[in-house]
Amino acid sequence: MTLKEFIIWMFLGTLICWAAFGIILYTTNPFEAGTVAFIFFYISMILGLTGTLTLAGLFTRVLILKRDDFVARRVTTSFRQGIFLAVAFGAGLLLMSKDLITWWNVTLFVLGITLLEFFFISSKRLS
Repeated sequence: MTLKEFIIWMFLGTLICWAAFGIILYTTNPFEAGTVAFIFFYISMILGLTGTLTLAGLFTRVLILKRDDFVARRVTTSFRQGIFLAVAFGAGLLLMSKDLITWWNVTLFVLGITLLEFFFISSKRLS
C-alpha cells in the first residue's frame, strides 16, 4: 500500500467514524441510553480521534519535519501515537463521567502511556 492509498483510506475511515459519532451524539439521550449506546459513543469517538491524530501526526512528520527515514516507520509511529492519545482522551472522559478523575489518576495514566511509548522507542533502537 502506498502512502497516498493509506492517507485516502485512513481519511475515509475517519470520516465514517466521525459520522457515526455525530449520529450517536444527536440521536441518543444520555439519560435514557443503556450501556451499549455509551460503548458505541466511546468506540466511535476513540476511532475518530485515532484517525484524526494519525493523519495530523503523519502530515507533521512528512510535510514539516521532512525526515529521511522510511515512510512506513513514520506511518507506524503516527498511528501508535494517535492510538495512545485517543485512548488517553477517551479514558479521561470516562473517568470524568464517573467522577473518578483526580490529579494522581491523570498522573499515573500519563506516566503509563509515556513509559509505553518509551518502550516502543527503545525496542526499535535495539532491533
